[in-house]
Amino acid sequence: MACCIPDELKEQKRINQEIERQLKRDKRDARRELKLLLLGTGESGKSTFIKQMRIIHGAGYSDEDKRGHIKIVYQNIFMAMHAMIRAMDTLNIQYINPANRE
Repeated sequence: MACCIPDELKEQKRINQEIERQLKRDKRDARRELKLLLLGTGESGKSTFIKQMRIIHGAGYSDEDKRGHIKIVYQNIFMAMHAMIRAMDTLNIQYINPANRE
């Protein structure tokens, strides 16, 4: 049993050194991390800002996130098209092809 103690101590020392290295890395990373508090009224672009930062500087979106946004993208396209059609009526802009009016 006494012959195993030095090996156990070596293993404990190795584990301790690895933990210390990880703690140093975590401390270094924490110093480099910035926190930002975004304040603003509703619909002022806070979420959009975060999404843009994530796309530009982060890993982007996961496949699950992308699938979750498909419905929202289609809704936004539909609403934009609907707004353009209403604006054409309001501004008396004629359709190039009259059949498109329906």
